Amino acid sequence: MPYRAVVIACLWLVSACGSGGGGNEGAGSHSPNVLTVTGGASGVCANVNQLCTQVTICQPGTSACQTISDILVDTGSIGVRIFGSVLSIPLQQEVESPGQIIGECVSFADGSALWGAVQLADVVLAGEPAVTVPIHVIAPTFAGQSISHNPCNSVVDSDPRKAGFNGILGIGLFTHDCGITCELNDNNTFYFSCAASTCGSIAAPLSTQVQNPVWLLPSDKNGVILTLPNVPATGAPVLSGSVTLGIGTAPNNSPPPGISTFTTDPSGSLTTVYKGTTAQSVIDTGSNGYFFPDSTLPLCPMPDQDFYCPLATANLSATLFGVNARQATVPFQVANAANLLTGNAVFNNLGGPSPFLSSSPTFDWGLPFFLGRVVFVGIEGQPSTLGTGPFYAF
Repeated sequence: MPYRAVVIACLWLVSACGSGGGGNEGAGSHSPNVLTVTGGASGVCANVNQLCTQVTICQPGTSACQTISDILVDTGSIGVRIFGSVLSIPLQQEVESPGQIIGECVSFADGSALWGAVQLADVVLAGEPAVTVPIHVIAPTFAGQSISHNPCNSVVDSDPRKAGFNGILGIGLFTHDCGITCELNDNNTFYFSCAASTCGSIAAPLSTQVQNPVWLLPSDKNGVILTLPNVPATGAPVLSGSVTLGIGTAPNNSPPPGISTFTTDPSGSLTTVYKGTTAQSVIDTGSNGYFFPDSTLPLCPMPDQDFYCPLATANLSATLFGVNARQATVPFQVANAANLLTGNAVFNNLGGPSPFLSSSPTFDWGLPFFLGRVVFVGIEGQPSTLGTGPFYAF
């Protein structure tokens, strides 16, 4: 079957969304601060290199709850987003004023977009206490809109199976998905007030914006740790790993010696130098490959043209730089995707051209970067034993 490039990263590389808002290998899923994550084990999260988990959603302050599986784990975006079609409990609608309901449009680097309501929910991650937070309930018909006519000005996702997930758990670098950009700007393309099927862009207070649920936790609020095993060069049918909540807040999330911290710029970007070209870059579990420009690597034939197909596996390297001048040269491989995509679901050597709509070069370190590594994601403004976020560390 054909597979597509998936880049569920907020368009940080072309706009400063998200900025200014405010583990150890042996970690087990029995720990209250550990989420089990899997790849290749679901009929909904069915694309290659998709990392998914489950999240519990409740009516605020009640025991009316629903645990939803097939939630994409995404360090490239912020906040909980759930398809309304899989949500069976009613939630509290956020409003700008009486009769003015709030909706959101979010666009991702792979060209996909989501439209729907901003509603208040209690969110439970692993065994942590519930946190009350605005979430994005995905529904193309919200506020009288449609799949093709909506404030996103594009065709929005409407079917979980076609999207490849029941929802998204955005646990990236920031506390809010738009931050002061949307708080101060009433023409921000994210937040809309709707009445009688008419929606207009609004400035959204931080309190009503979709938020990273991790930063609202009582103690494990300063970041997350992704721990994933490596896979063979030919791939693996399934993957099992963990997301540990908190950095240095419990015995199972204390960083080991030798971890290097790479602080990002205010938009969440690092710098990558590849073959002499300097590019803005992100480290993103929501991207299912390494995505970067290289005219010497041939594209795959249809229907897998989103990926590279070199005749022989390319042994490559690039150097990552943090704003704090920390640097690391990272070796990686890109194999012939047409040969790989024949049965397995998880690969450490899948790559393709960058899909980011940017006039300058971009480099996306997607899920293959995480395989065989322990990667720390420090949330903006939150102190930890590795420093104050936003940062990546590995």
